[in-house]
Amino acid sequence: MNIKRFYTGGFMTNSYLLWDENKEAYLFDCEGERIDKIIDFINENQLELKYIILTHGHSDHICGLNAIKEVYPDAKVFIGDEDAECLVDPAKNHSTYIFGINFIYKGSFKRIKDGDMIGKFLVIDTPGHTRGSKCFFDKEDKILISGDTMFRRSFGRYDFPESSGEQLFNSLRRLCKLPSETVVYSGHTESTTIGEERIFLTSLGII
Repeated sequence: MNIKRFYTGGFMTNSYLLWDENKEAYLFDCEGERIDKIIDFINENQLELKYIILTHGHSDHICGLNAIKEVYPDAKVFIGDEDAECLVDPAKNHSTYIFGINFIYKGSFKRIKDGDMIGKFLVIDTPGHTRGSKCFFDKEDKILISGDTMFRRSFGRYDFPESSGEQLFNSLRRLCKLPSETVVYSGHTESTTIGEERIFLTSLGII
């Protein structure tokens, strides 16, 4: 599985494009409306964007959705069931507070839950940062897309109204049961591994 990281907005949110030998592509998260770099890369490499997968419903991870769907209308959009309302409610996705806009997604989407499969990726329920935060695990290639649940030497905020520190720490403990060599690609930091983060979280007494 190939992977490339993009920044498409001012909050330095990581968007990840992954593709296989058949050139079928997955896009995880899409901040802002400036998604031209992603589009150019997809077209230049003749990829087929099949899946747009959202780790959670905060606006810095979803606000490029309308723009990219205009170019790739057949790509399927997925979001955690508990965060689905964020796509159509600016108060829930915090777009007014963060960007000064009222972001509303205009297209169709599918709600996902723990244990679902999206292509090669297993959906893992990891509430805490938001109620519907999900992580996505490719067992074959040992890749985890962690959104804002697990960062390199850190973890997501849990001071939002819909957040829970207790749930977040439980989610981190769950992720730490994955193979140590699993490479973790987070929403805002450099990549890390489950083994490195297990040591870090143990040092904090979280696991």
